[in-house]
Amino acid sequence: MANTLDPMDLKQIIFLNNDGLSNRQNDETLNISRNTVNTELKQMCC
Repeated sequence: MANTLDPMDLKQIIFLNNDGLSNRQNDETLNISRNTVNTELKQMCC
């Protein structure tokens, strides 16, 4: 079973991304993998 992110983590990804942080900075801030950040942003965007 794949791990799912907490809705608050998803909100934080959006907030940090809109604030200008890179995906690398997002993953370090939230302590999740950069691939997860990339995947979630792609799913939200398109």
